[in-house]
Amino acid sequence: MSLRTLQGLHSPTFTPPPNAGEGLDILTLHDFHTQNSPNHPLFRYISGNDERIKTISWSEAVRAFCAASKFVKILVQSNVEHPVVSILASLDPITYFALVEGIMRAGFTPFPISTRNSDAAVAHLLKITESKHLFVSPDVAMQGLAAKALSTLAQEDGVVNGEVGKKQIDILPTPIFQDLFEANTLNLEPSGPADMESVAIIVHSSGSTSFPKPIRVSHRAFLERGRWPYYGEVDFCGEIMSLAGIPMFHGMGLYKMPEVALTGLTLAVFPPLNPPLTPTADNIFNTAVATNSTMIHTVPSILEEWAKDPEKVEALKSFKRVHVSGGPLVASVGDMLVGRGVNVTTIYASTELGTILEYKSQLLPQGWSYFSLGTMLASVLDPCPEDGENVYRLLVKKCKTHTPSVFNTTVDGEPAYDTSDLLIRHPINPNVYRIFGTAANQLMHSTGEKTNPRPIEEILMKDKKIAYAIMFGREKPQAGVLISPSPDFVFDPQDSEKLSTYRNMIWQVSFRSSQNICELTFCCTRETVLHATQNAPQHSKIVKELIVVVHPSKPLELTAKGTLRRQPSLIAYHGEIESAYEALEESPQRDIKPPTTWDLAGVKSFVSEVVNKSLGFKVNEDDSIFSMGADSLIATYIRNTITRGLRDGHALSPSIIKVLSPNFVYDNPCISSLTRFVLTIPSSISSVDDGDITEEQKKPDFEAEYQWPKMGQVGQTILQVRKGKGEPPLIIIHGVGGRVDGLVHFQEKFRSALWLVQATPDLPKESLRGIAAYYYHKVKELRPSGPYRFATYSGSHLLGFLIAEMMLNNGEEVTQLSLIDHTPSMMFNGLDQDAGFTLPRHFDITDKEIQELYKERLIYGFYELGVREDRTQNSKIFMDAWQGRPAPDHYVEQAKMSKLYMERTWDFVAQLPGYQNTDQQSEWNEWNQWRRMLFAVEEWLKGIRLKVPVTLYVATRGPLAGLKNSVERELWSDLGIRRCFPDAKVVQVEAGHATILWNEAVIKDLQGEYI
Repeated sequence: MSLRTLQGLHSPTFTPPPNAGEGLDILTLHDFHTQNSPNHPLFRYISGNDERIKTISWSEAVRAFCAASKFVKILVQSNVEHPVVSILASLDPITYFALVEGIMRAGFTPFPISTRNSDAAVAHLLKITESKHLFVSPDVAMQGLAAKALSTLAQEDGVVNGEVGKKQIDILPTPIFQDLFEANTLNLEPSGPADMESVAIIVHSSGSTSFPKPIRVSHRAFLERGRWPYYGEVDFCGEIMSLAGIPMFHGMGLYKMPEVALTGLTLAVFPPLNPPLTPTADNIFNTAVATNSTMIHTVPSILEEWAKDPEKVEALKSFKRVHVSGGPLVASVGDMLVGRGVNVTTIYASTELGTILEYKSQLLPQGWSYFSLGTMLASVLDPCPEDGENVYRLLVKKCKTHTPSVFNTTVDGEPAYDTSDLLIRHPINPNVYRIFGTAANQLMHSTGEKTNPRPIEEILMKDKKIAYAIMFGREKPQAGVLISPSPDFVFDPQDSEKLSTYRNMIWQVSFRSSQNICELTFCCTRETVLHATQNAPQHSKIVKELIVVVHPSKPLELTAKGTLRRQPSLIAYHGEIESAYEALEESPQRDIKPPTTWDLAGVKSFVSEVVNKSLGFKVNEDDSIFSMGADSLIATYIRNTITRGLRDGHALSPSIIKVLSPNFVYDNPCISSLTRFVLTIPSSISSVDDGDITEEQKKPDFEAEYQWPKMGQVGQTILQVRKGKGEPPLIIIHGVGGRVDGLVHFQEKFRSALWLVQATPDLPKESLRGIAAYYYHKVKELRPSGPYRFATYSGSHLLGFLIAEMMLNNGEEVTQLSLIDHTPSMMFNGLDQDAGFTLPRHFDITDKEIQELYKERLIYGFYELGVREDRTQNSKIFMDAWQGRPAPDHYVEQAKMSKLYMERTWDFVAQLPGYQNTDQQSEWNEWNQWRRMLFAVEEWLKGIRLKVPVTLYVATRGPLAGLKNSVERELWSDLGIRRCFPDAKVVQVEAGHATILWNEAVIKDLQGEYI
């Protein structure tokens, strides 16, 4: 072997195997490390108890592998030599790893099956591999999937599973972490040497329409899958690779088994919890950071999500490498990340070959998407001039250093594997390439999954209403299809009614099928699109919104022979395809009718139909849709359909629907929890006990249909949303962003007079006192005399106190001042809070550079505030607006107003007598600027002679939760309001900073005696 970089030669804990493990099977190699690298770390994770880093060494791991072997031997009883033992399980990565190796050590052949497969695909894989033993995890999703697969097999055999005389598949329970890693395995059982040409493990292809294909990997090939770093330029020993979120049933996870043993790489993974963590972009990222990983391996869709978060992008710069594989990363995202200093590295690999590239010590100057082919492979590049200049098809022959696991062609008389991958050579450097596509036009999704379009297209084109069909979905999480109607069915797809009709038409087709045995021909009706993808995994199924229809004025491009020119056609319809994905984000399912009665039975039936139609198959009411294959597009689809039903069924007012959490499907991921959510939304169908409703509330609400103007318009400073019965209105002042969108549901929930104050373009913004005076005069114009009642939300408390002060100084009566989740003292306490609030002890608050620095950091405090109540997506959008990236207009306006408000607030404090009269020079060492500002503000507040107690509502997950010190959180549990107003009424509310506005008790208490 010609090895370029030996691994682990200088490690104090890792001993590399002799001759790079040549001739050793995986089990012998692992046994080697129990003697030679016993203390070297194999796994690390964050403990769920104390959040500390936990490490599992090689000696600990191999003991657990032996315990797993005993566990398997007890359960698997077989007279077959090396029987196939399959796994269909949602387990934590460490336990999954151990179970796979335990099956090997027991003398069996492990076959990990993707949990994303359909039941028909699972049945096919079990049958074709002659697997008679199946480990299934105890969760409802996997138990149900296994049961359906076995039912399918029984129907194919014409018997009931388990019938006498028929071999049945044994369903076996999976172990838990404690079964293996806390087992008393005193005597390790070294494995005997294996035949290097025998099968070590079975993996399967991704499978999109034709079923996934099992791939038998020999012991020799399995070891070769882990040896690729030896042919590169980097020693991986001692590096910590975060593999969080990578499924262990996938080659990306399984091929790490030999790699860690050959290189000394340590894997950082999710903790061994039961049930396991559901991967999300956030917990994958947090695991990488918390485990002090030096490298990350992930899929494009996750990296694209991280790229939206500036804080995560900054953190990614600290990793030596960020590996991305499994599919294409959007070019603009990769370019942006590399431009900001993130070392994005494309890992080109396949299930049949393992890693294909040569790993470089530095990023290639040609770009992050380029790579050199590994020297361990006998690569053959077949020119494809019909696909473009410098485009080649990659084939790989068997050689001494690499063995493909599949042979499907010959090259120069030698067996070879045709990858069907098309590579394009760099125009200047002939030794580097990037992925161009696939000769089979396979779609590589951003999730790492793949779709084979040909079988789907062929089925679709059997419909007489379809002339041509081209699937799309590269760099997207979900597949779609571009349809050219047959001549008799051509129409203008810009006509939405005709488009909807056509989509529904091709959803069904009549076709003829013959039964050869009895030569009986019969006619049946099937659903074209659903039939085409009925056995496909979720990412390959087509939803109606992703059916793009060709316009008659822009036909698809054909060759002289009348065949489709695929790529030019897709390029021509790029805009329409992008629009379809955007429309899907907003689209509900129109054919699902809302319930006639919004009770438990009606809502449950409605939600069940929405979920099942969105997924394309039925699930049990307690099944997590994400365990069943749902992705972000499906979640959006479900959300939009439910909200459309609420609106069309008149169950909720538009104002309520507008403010529903965008994440409610993620928060309620099964039919039962979604049903409960819909039933308990604050609305006219709320499940409030009649005994809790006053007679006044039971009366018809004649103000329920207030016509909201467009927010933030000139002349609309005060919105009189409820006129009441003559009582003084409660005047609620906007938060620091100037908008009142978050208060619109008050119009429906209140039963007394209510005014909302919002910032408008005609607002004078030169000073905080000027803003308060403007609002004061606007109130006086509409209500010349008191009494007056005020409430403030979030940081507008200063405006509330200023307006109250003006009222009192002019002899007016203020009978209420309520603060919702913030106070002036809290704003200026200078305590160690969320990331955004750290500044030096001494600074000039009038210094514009200091103000800009504070604003830069302030957004991270806002972000954490949102994350604490699961408003992460909203927080990310607001951060985009704050930092100048594209964002919806109302977010941009909120960000501008928030920054302006912060500037005017500091300017206001600088003008207060308590600030100006503090002698900086004599007391500089005792007074830092935060103390000085706090002193000045509180001296001013103490001078306001309110005749009624101030009321403060404190959200337990609001600003108070941002205080890092538990002692300070206790001392400031009243947000400091009693420092100036000792008799203040303080109400603790179990809520977040935004969700406190939905609290029924708060809404009722704000109205006081007027309801």
